Amino acid sequence: MWILLLILSLTASAEPLKRFIFGSCNDQTKAQPLWQDMLKRRPDLFIWGGDNVYVDREPKTNLARAFRKQLANKDYRRFRSKIKIIGTWDDHDYGGNNTNGFYPRKREAQRVFLDFMREPADSPRREQEGIYVSYRFGRIKFILLDNRYFLDLDPNAAVLGEEQWKWLEDELRGSDAEVTFIQSGLSILSPVIPFSDGTWANYPKERNRLLDLVERMQTKGVVFLTGDMHFSSIFRRRGHLEFMSSGMTHTANRATWWYLGQRFETSFFGLSYGEVDVNWDQEKPILTMSIRDRHGRSYHGRTFRLEGREWIEDMILTAD
Repeated sequence: MWILLLILSLTASAEPLKRFIFGSCNDQTKAQPLWQDMLKRRPDLFIWGGDNVYVDREPKTNLARAFRKQLANKDYRRFRSKIKIIGTWDDHDYGGNNTNGFYPRKREAQRVFLDFMREPADSPRREQEGIYVSYRFGRIKFILLDNRYFLDLDPNAAVLGEEQWKWLEDELRGSDAEVTFIQSGLSILSPVIPFSDGTWANYPKERNRLLDLVERMQTKGVVFLTGDMHFSSIFRRRGHLEFMSSGMTHTANRATWWYLGQRFETSFFGLSYGEVDVNWDQEKPILTMSIRDRHGRSYHGRTFRLEGREWIEDMILTAD
C-alpha cells in the first residue's frame, strides 16, 4: 500500500514535458512583477527553488502568515490556478536566515510548507523527515533535494543526512530517465563566495559525494538547478552543468556585481527566472536554457545536446 501511495502521489505525468520555468528568492512583502510574464510563457511546470517566502519578514517568524501573504498575491493566484507547481525550500522559507537542522520548529515548518504546495494529505512526503521528493514527467526526472532539514546534524552527512543520501542513491540507481534535473536551494558548483550564505562548496566532502554518486550511477543528462545567490547564471564546472536562477523580487548588492561577474561570465543581476525548453524532435534531447527578465527578454541563452551522459554546448543565443 505504501509503495502504491508513493507511485500515485509522485508520478506526475507520462506526457513529454517541453518547457518548464523555475525561480527562487521571492519576498512576499515586495512587488512581484514576474508572474504575469511567466504565465505568458505557457510553461508545463513551475519549480519553486527555495526562499519562496521570507519568514524573517513576519512577526515572530510566522511561516504560515508568510505563505498566506504569498497566496494573497493576485498574480500568483492566477498563475497557480493554471500552471502545475512543485518545489523545495531553502533557509528563509524554512526557519530564517541560515537556519539548519537544529531548528526546533522544523516539523511544523514542513507541514506548513507542504500545505502551501498543496501536497495530498496521504502523501509519504508528509510522513518522512524532510521534504525531498522526485517526480517523473515522461523521459524526464526531477529530484528535489532538502538541504536544510538535516544541515550540520551529522558530520558524516552534513548537508542531506544519511536517510536522504540513501533515498537519493536509490532514485539514481534505478532510473531510466533520459534527462535528470536535480534541484537544490544552495548552489552546488559555485565556489565559496565571501559574504554569502554559503554553497555546497562550504561542504566539500558532501559536494564530492554528490558528484561521485552521479558518476557512479551513470546518471544520464544531469543538470543541477539552484538558487539562493540573488543573481542568475548558466555555467559548467567540474564537467557538470548548473542553471542558477535567483532573485524574483530582489537582487544581489551592487557592490558585489563586479566580483561575481568575474567568476560567472553569464551572470545576470536583474529580477529574473529560469526557462528550460526541451526539444524531443531529434534522436537525442536538446535543451535550450535562458534567463528571462520581467519583460520576457532572454539573457545568456544556451543550447545543449545530449551526447552519451553529458551535455555538449551547441550554440550561444542572442538576447530576444
